[in-house]
Amino acid sequence: MEHNITLTIPNDPRYTPLAEKMIEEAARLAEIEENDIADIVQAARELVDNAIHHAYPRGMQGPIDLDIQLKPHGIQISVHDMGLPFDFDRYMASEREGGLKRIESYVDELRFSNLGQKGKSFTIFKSHPLNFEGVDYRPYSDLADESPASLKPASIQVRDFREGDEEAISRLIYNNYTYSYYKSLFYYPKKIRERNEKGEIASIVAETREGKIVGHFALVKVTDANIAEIGVAVVDPDYKGMGIMNAMLDRVQQKAKEMKLDAIFGEALMMHPFSQRANLRHGFGESALLLGIVPNSVSLTDPNAVQTDKRAAVLVGYKILNGVQERAIRLPSHYEALIRRIYANVGLEIRQTISSPEVGENRIGYELSPYTQSGTIVIDNVGEAFHHGIHQNLHRLYKKHVDMIYADINLMQCHRIDEVIGLLREEGFVFSGVLFYRRGQEDYLRLQLPNSDQIETREIVCHSDFCHELHRIILEELNEEASGDSVA
Repeated sequence: MEHNITLTIPNDPRYTPLAEKMIEEAARLAEIEENDIADIVQAARELVDNAIHHAYPRGMQGPIDLDIQLKPHGIQISVHDMGLPFDFDRYMASEREGGLKRIESYVDELRFSNLGQKGKSFTIFKSHPLNFEGVDYRPYSDLADESPASLKPASIQVRDFREGDEEAISRLIYNNYTYSYYKSLFYYPKKIRERNEKGEIASIVAETREGKIVGHFALVKVTDANIAEIGVAVVDPDYKGMGIMNAMLDRVQQKAKEMKLDAIFGEALMMHPFSQRANLRHGFGESALLLGIVPNSVSLTDPNAVQTDKRAAVLVGYKILNGVQERAIRLPSHYEALIRRIYANVGLEIRQTISSPEVGENRIGYELSPYTQSGTIVIDNVGEAFHHGIHQNLHRLYKKHVDMIYADINLMQCHRIDEVIGLLREEGFVFSGVLFYRRGQEDYLRLQLPNSDQIETREIVCHSDFCHELHRIILEELNEEASGDSVA
């Protein structure tokens, strides 16, 4: 959801603090990280100061218009005036330091618009940090029938990211999806380079003998965990069917091992079976079915795909890489058989610990994903009055008007886990699955609660028997909740 905030001030420096305060609060509303808020405020302040002191001839009064757009993926601020014309390209090509060049260093994008008789405007944009919930939901469907053996090493090289690849990657995204790609970060070459340099992304590219980038696949690191999601997978339309996607996925998995990641995971769109089959073929074990996490703006051109105008689901698959074969968890009596099957799916054994009835410390909070319009209650442990803590965070998410609410229960730390599950089920939550190595390397049982009538629950494509069973269980629980029946 987008919101616009506008402010018009005179070219008087006494009004600068007013504009600055509004920009700072708007950045918080847009949920920009605190470290980035300082940058966006500094950049906007300098644009406003420039307009106040330099836009109009000396002694002339004139308006300065601020337009702030809160977007799902960041914040955009435009500063407009009706003052003197300006040659932006000449300025940026000069060797002059500071000024607009300094402003550009604070943000992800700086644009200038010469509006002719309507004046001029400067626009800056700052994106959200990476969010593993907000990855690409486009299918890498050509994995379905590709064979790595069909790749010709003499003509195509699969390699790690190098500085200078970033523009070609952005253009590759554009050539596949124009500007409909859900992960807008990848339209900014500078951000691609920076995130690779910081290790937040590990991009793999396919390059022709002539130096053309024709494929991209990435590991997207998860915050506060030693795991990564596979995704952002695209191949130049002219080079599909050559085994490039599979070759890149092989390198992605090898790269994950070199990075000593504990696990990697993928989210397969459930409007067709292609990605699900590919994940199973490459050794991923199915662990969770997430309803409603795919925005209804996502559409597929494949005529064989299920078409829905509702928010679609994904099937999560994990591949454990660290050699660990056993995890110590507290098994709830409810869902015990399902949880055991999921651990077996990913190749892990369970060492059961006792869920203590003792009173501990409440560690309950929530996370918000603006990319997917979803929120998650995170329950690491509970003590006295935990009912209040869960209800409080649930109502906070209701007030955010998210379409899906998830509840992640720490299987390794949470006491009184059966009571927690019972309370959540009373609130309408149903089963989703298990997520591994999250938030400090913990495993979480995930439950889910649709908070909109625009959640697709039935038109879901499953490839494996386990997926079909998981879908059936979720539908039964949703139907039982709708009818008001209790479940033992």
